Amino acid sequence: MTKSDGGLMLKVGLLSISITMGTQMAIDPALPDIMTTFPEKTTTQVETLTTVQSITGLIFVLLCPLIASYLGKKRTVILGLLAAGCAGITPLIVGNMGFLQLPDLIVFRIMWLSRLVYGGGVGLVCGLAVSMIGDFFEGDERATLMGVRTSMETLGQVATTALAGVLLALGWQWPFAVYAIIFVLLVLFVAGVPADKPAAQAANAPSTSSLSVPIPVLIMCNVRIPSIATEGGFGTAAQSSLVISVLAICGLLSGLVFGKVFGLLRGKTPALGSGLLALGCLLGGIATSLPVMFAAAVMCGFAFPLYISYIMNHVNEVAPANAVMISTSLCISSGFLAQFFSPYILAFVNNVVGDAAAAPFVPYAILMAGIAVLCLFLFGRKRS
Repeated sequence: MTKSDGGLMLKVGLLSISITMGTQMAIDPALPDIMTTFPEKTTTQVETLTTVQSITGLIFVLLCPLIASYLGKKRTVILGLLAAGCAGITPLIVGNMGFLQLPDLIVFRIMWLSRLVYGGGVGLVCGLAVSMIGDFFEGDERATLMGVRTSMETLGQVATTALAGVLLALGWQWPFAVYAIIFVLLVLFVAGVPADKPAAQAANAPSTSSLSVPIPVLIMCNVRIPSIATEGGFGTAAQSSLVISVLAICGLLSGLVFGKVFGLLRGKTPALGSGLLALGCLLGGIATSLPVMFAAAVMCGFAFPLYISYIMNHVNEVAPANAVMISTSLCISSGFLAQFFSPYILAFVNNVVGDAAAAPFVPYAILMAGIAVLCLFLFGRKRS
């Protein structure tokens, strides 16, 4: 693929597929009703419906470069979107087939397996949503689009979770209907993104064993941490939901202004993001009132997109041409690992520093402060 003149439909097609990455936790509002519907299943077993996709997501993110070398990038994304969309709505279909009188055990197993397939589809999309922006755009325009891409992921999370909550009134199956939006994203992608040439790519692509991943990329993979500002525990449930909404909205806005921030700070951008996240975590750890928690949510929400958008843009800048896809896949795979292991990490930290909801915040703040210093050392003098 060659760099493009950047038509509107191309940008819409490339950016829209990142919404898919934000749909992974969309069915959270339905979990209590699913627990009631399947009382023989433990809480942990039901909760795996929102985490099990991380396993196949990780596998297919790492397999994505190999698959794309044979199918081509566009066809690989199309395959991922079809798999995620079809598997995503499967529980809606199976859950409404009461006339077949399927045993609850069979219904739950089909749901669980569909989440595995959905995760694999999302993994294929994730593996290319970032690198394809680098294929068509460069310089400040690419950096701006990387920020907008992060916002699209946040938008997908906010919009699909909210819609799932509304659909829950129709029954536990209906929140899964939100995954039908993936088919709309598929149409936008097919219409906006030009076809590549799989045969030529396969012939010219180097073997995986010859790919060299820069050391800074490996460091980036190890320091991506999931947001922890949603564990405040202050005020009523409605107020806690509002804090989470503020967190998401600030993340959306941060991604949209990333291009401007990057234009001003360049290599200091990830240090700013990590530093703000450290300060937000510290406020979350010492907060004794809801306003302070809101301030922490604003800082954390604004900080993370600054960090991750820079990292994804920088990967496209520093990785050799034959290693961009695998480098991006490694960075994204760390996100799947974080999603899968974050409950266990949080439980471990609670056991070490205390069981209070705010207890892990200070250790996380110290860790993020250290990462801010590391980012300043690694990237602070760079102009990219």
